[in-house]
Amino acid sequence: MTENPTAPCSIDRIKKTIEENDIQFVRFEQADLYGVSRSKTVPVDCFADYVNCGLNFYGGLLGLDIQSMVPSGTGYAEEVAFADHCTRPDLSTFTVLPWVPNTANVTVDPYWYDGTPAMASPRLMLKKIIDEFYEMGFICRLGYEFEFYVLNKETREPVYNGQPIFVTLKNNFDMDFTYDLMRKMKEAGIRIITQNSEHGPGQQELNLYYKDGLPAADTAFLFKMGAKEIALQHGYIATWMTKPFIDSSASGSHFHVSLIDRETGKNVFNDPSAEYGLSPMARDFLAGILKHAAANSVFTAPTINCYKRYRINSFAPHSATWGMENRTVGIRLKGTRGESTHFENRLACGGTNPYLLALSTLAAGLEGIKSKPELPAPVTDIAYTRDDVPALPKSLEEAIDEFEKDTDLHAILEPEFIKLVLAVKKFEVETAKAQFKDYGTIAFNQRVDPWEWDYYMELI
Repeated sequence: MTENPTAPCSIDRIKKTIEENDIQFVRFEQADLYGVSRSKTVPVDCFADYVNCGLNFYGGLLGLDIQSMVPSGTGYAEEVAFADHCTRPDLSTFTVLPWVPNTANVTVDPYWYDGTPAMASPRLMLKKIIDEFYEMGFICRLGYEFEFYVLNKETREPVYNGQPIFVTLKNNFDMDFTYDLMRKMKEAGIRIITQNSEHGPGQQELNLYYKDGLPAADTAFLFKMGAKEIALQHGYIATWMTKPFIDSSASGSHFHVSLIDRETGKNVFNDPSAEYGLSPMARDFLAGILKHAAANSVFTAPTINCYKRYRINSFAPHSATWGMENRTVGIRLKGTRGESTHFENRLACGGTNPYLLALSTLAAGLEGIKSKPELPAPVTDIAYTRDDVPALPKSLEEAIDEFEKDTDLHAILEPEFIKLVLAVKKFEVETAKAQFKDYGTIAFNQRVDPWEWDYYMELI
């Protein structure tokens, strides 16, 4: 794989950082399919050995469900006798963690012991797609928005009531927490550009400044895990469970994307002389996202709880549509134009893995550039009122079916990744069906069951 440019980070510089910050422990950390942090903590005097030799992890962790149950048929469990991976740290991700005393972390990538990359890894799959764009001459510019709920750790009740979007008093419901969160993120190199209360009780939104390439997803992953830890330190649970309360707003993860010419630094989506101000490549990229939106629901709405988000007039898009500054469509062409021209993917739920959100968007866009599907007309009215637009899956089972049959998208991905995703998602559906006699009915979709809280809330 071609290495994209990142900030230089030598082992000597890391050793200096360790000394200057009195680092005593280093987390070797990776994301599973759900975007949950799985890590080992290493005493600092063992750090260099694991950098040189790698660190073993149970290889099947990539194919666990969120509660660490072991689905069969992932290709990473019984088929390989539950073998380990030897993970390799990416030193460019080494970060001093301001919210954990004397601790740093480093992101690792999994490899089999014969040196073959474990391509069911969300991070390695994303890196492969980003590298392909890089070889084509483009840098992927990516930005994340996060909505999440803040709940009392003991009662699981929201920290405030109502739906006070942008209300200053609720922005600052606990400045010790919100300011501590933002200050520590800044110390960790994570640039937050806005913080505010959202439309649900105890719901907050924080948006990150864009970054180029893989570091954008690494930063988003670090932010989510760090925010959860900081919340716990203040007596709260921060949860990205998509729909924790049936009568309150769901949480989304909006994602911003553009392509930059790596020779000129120019935005290749921008063409002021063309229709909608979009270059042919931008149109193909957008058409690809729409073409594969149903299949990619397995990533943008990855849990059974997510499908309780899609409600009419909820600002949660329910169709594979696009428009200009239209909050009812799936993909919004933002009003900022010129060199800032970009798309906002509004399809993703709060429970989306940041690596897989970027992967699914970029993979679909890449396939669109290759196949050049027809771009439908933009929706200029309210998409919820239209019956002539392609609806998205209404359940995780439907999303699995759409993903399973989307062979054009499969051609962009890796077979072992596809196999693992299908096995884990089917296992999740069967796990839920075993809990509920009314699973999949209207009644089931009109409530959030306590089992969903226990299954998802703490970890997502």
